[in-house]
Amino acid sequence: MTVATLARPSVTITDELRAEAAEVVEQIGDERFSGVTITTETGKSIQVPAGLAEILDSLVHRMEQGGRVVLESMPELLTTSNAADVLGVSRPTLVKLITDGKLPAVMRGTHRRVRWSDLSAFRQAREAERSDAINELFEADFGGE
Repeated sequence: MTVATLARPSVTITDELRAEAAEVVEQIGDERFSGVTITTETGKSIQVPAGLAEILDSLVHRMEQGGRVVLESMPELLTTSNAADVLGVSRPTLVKLITDGKLPAVMRGTHRRVRWSDLSAFRQAREAERSDAINELFEADFGGE
């Protein structure tokens, strides 16, 4: 069986693209993309599903902010080293999260693997906890009596 792979050229975020992203962000303000219509080179138009529109929204906002934007694919099962890199923690810290039952993992032979979906949910929950803690600090009365 022959497998064909369609390769897309990489895109460099130029100052011009960043300016275009800034213009889009300025026009939509605090609103998020709820729908996006794409027109192909031949004029065919399609409505992008909401999930993909959310990704495009995030991409445009990150482009507008500057810095490097990287889009890469990840396998569904990650090694503990890869999962630790995604979370920005050491491998031993990640293994402790697994052994403490805070992060699910599956065994493949003698090796632990972390599902991308579990890692993503864990990361989102951790970010929400941090955000809540920061909000509590801001709301606390630091001025005394």
